[in-house]
This record gives sequence, C-alpha cells and structure tokens, in this order.
Amino acid sequence: MVENRTDSQKQQADQMKKMMGYQMLPMLMSFVLLIIIANPSLRGVIGGALNDVFMPLFGFNYAYPLISIVISGVIIGLITSIPRYFFTDWIRMGKAQLRMRAFQKVMREAYRSGQKDKIQKMSKMQSSMMMEQNMVQMNQMKPLMVLSIFTFLIVIWLFYFISALPYQMISVPWALNVNIATSHLWVFPAWIEVEFIASLVIGYFVSMIIKFFDFSYRLKRFQSENPGQIEYNAGNN
Repeated sequence: MVENRTDSQKQQADQMKKMMGYQMLPMLMSFVLLIIIANPSLRGVIGGALNDVFMPLFGFNYAYPLISIVISGVIIGLITSIPRYFFTDWIRMGKAQLRMRAFQKVMREAYRSGQKDKIQKMSKMQSSMMMEQNMVQMNQMKPLMVLSIFTFLIVIWLFYFISALPYQMISVPWALNVNIATSHLWVFPAWIEVEFIASLVIGYFVSMIIKFFDFSYRLKRFQSENPGQIEYNAGNN
C-alpha cells in the first residue's frame, strides 16, 4: 500500500515537472519576442529578412496595409486553431471535465454537511484530478509551441511592415484619417488589436466548423458500427 502511494506520488511529481517545463517554454519564447520587438536594430534585421518572404504573399507592396494586417491575423488563427483541434483528445478532455464537475458537486455537498473526513479524502483526490486535466492541456499545447515560432515571426514582420509604410494614414468605419502606426485602442496599438481580433474570430469559427464535421462523422460511424445499441437506447428513452 505504501509502495503504491510512493509510486503515485513519484508519477505526479514527474508530471508536475513536465507541466512546469511546458508552461515555462511559452513564457521564455514571449520574453525573447519582447526583446526583439524592443530592440529596433534587431527587429529591423529580422523583419527585413522576413519582408522578402511575406511581402510577395500578402504585403501588397504597402498598398493595402489594413488588408495585410487582417490576412496576417487570419493566418495566425488558422495556424493555432487547426493543429490544436487535431492534437486535442476531445473524448479524454470531455471525460475529465465531467469527472471534475461530479467531483466538485460531491465536494460542495460534503462542505455543506460538514463531513470533515470526506473533505480530507477528496482534497487528496483533487490534486490527481487536476493533474489529469493539466496533462490533457499540456498535450494540446505541444504542437502549438513549435507553430508559435511562426506566429512570432509574423508579429515581428508586422512591426517592420508598419514602420516601413510610406503613407501611414488609413480610413476606417469610425474615422476618415487614422495613423495606423501611432493610433492606440486602450493600451495596445490599433493594428495589434485588429490582428488579434481577426485571429480570434477565424480561430473560433474554424474550430467550430471542424468540430461539427468531425463529431458528425464520428457519430455516423458509431451508429453504423453499433446499430443495436442505438436502437436499445432509443427504446429505453
């Protein structure tokens, strides 16, 4: 019994170390990105090299900067949403969420009834359940760590692209003349907000569309493979 507990504790400790490592890597990459952005000379060198690649694709020779920013956000949304969906174990994630909801319900009832022994036992179980959810999220983040490098390169190029615009005044629905390089929405530059909104909207809708077709296909395949079970469940309902 003691050996089983020791093995479980060692396994949880190893999983915690792995999870901390995966959490630290995005923070490190973000820190490197901030260093590059804050250094104009380094940003200019990297952005200039990337300009040779991205300008023919969606730079439009600086003619349509707003469209270039939106396209950049769309590309980032596709890069982050599609691999994240296919590398996520949705069945395992759903089961973990259902177990956590049931656990929290029992935990609340134990607190209300004042069952101290049950609360202590469930508190010990809670760490392992949280670890399972974190492991699912960690597996989901693994491919995004590699793809985030490409996302950071697009952001660096956008900084170079905006600073190199020969004419920085654009028209938007709420104003006729807006300086795309200096205008801000709240704290961040306006063009970053536009890029972020484009990537967020595209990423959300792409994930929903893929999930709809994927789960519809899985349901049809399950129904074709288990016709008797479907009929039995329908009759019970």
